[in-house]
Amino acid sequence: MKEISFYPLRNSYTFWSPLVLTLLSESLSNGTLSLQFYTINTQGESIPMAQTVKGQKEPPQKQYRPGQRQQERMQRQARRKRRQRIWGASIAASVLIILSVVGILEYQRYTADRAAAQLASTNATATKIASIHATATAEQIASCLTALKTTPTPTAGPAKPPTLSGTPVTLPDGLQYIDVQVGCGPAAKSGSNVSVQYTGWIQKTGKKFDSSWDHSAQAFTLVLGQGKVIKGFDEGLDGMKRGGSRRIIIPASLAYGATGSPPTIPPNSVLIFDVTMSSVQ
Repeated sequence: MKEISFYPLRNSYTFWSPLVLTLLSESLSNGTLSLQFYTINTQGESIPMAQTVKGQKEPPQKQYRPGQRQQERMQRQARRKRRQRIWGASIAASVLIILSVVGILEYQRYTADRAAAQLASTNATATKIASIHATATAEQIASCLTALKTTPTPTAGPAKPPTLSGTPVTLPDGLQYIDVQVGCGPAAKSGSNVSVQYTGWIQKTGKKFDSSWDHSAQAFTLVLGQGKVIKGFDEGLDGMKRGGSRRIIIPASLAYGATGSPPTIPPNSVLIFDVTMSSVQ
């Protein structure tokens, strides 16, 4: 049987009556006999005595100070409100970010659509203006060509270079040219596809060495700037317009040079070409 100790409560102002022993029922769980003691004071109230059973301890009871429960409840409410404020601010910030991103995307789409519309309008206007300009240009070129001085189409190139008046234009590399008649429309330049009628002579002897008129007036076609012909001939066509006529005087350095082109062209020969521009593209 376990040892049981009794600790009677003491009070200097109360006279305690003899102890009353109450035998409690034996616990079915572990067979421990439990005793409960009461003291009777002079007023007839029963007060339980403190008791301990050796080997067993009562669980500690949480002690509360006056107002502690209310203070803890207020702290819990404050923490709850603080969490609610944090969540509310987080949700508001997320919504603001989403709205900002959507606004930026919509503004970019609106800007792109507006730019595309402006570009389409500009292109349509440019196309319309180009069409009007092309029509006017075609009419102007036709009128210009009609006003040009024309001669009967020769059946062969002249045997000798015709006499011309006028001061030739001399370029830095020694090339010379005289515009007999300025043509109409756009001027030929590097990359232009041109068709020409020509006759060539050796300046020193005046001998004709070639002519497109001698080949059934079949125009010679070339693309300027590709080096398919002698340099002086390519350079001499630059700036000519459709229907225009030009005499080109090519020094040997821009023609066949010191070797010439035997047996037709002797070495160091200066060449003369009379050229008529048939078309410029």
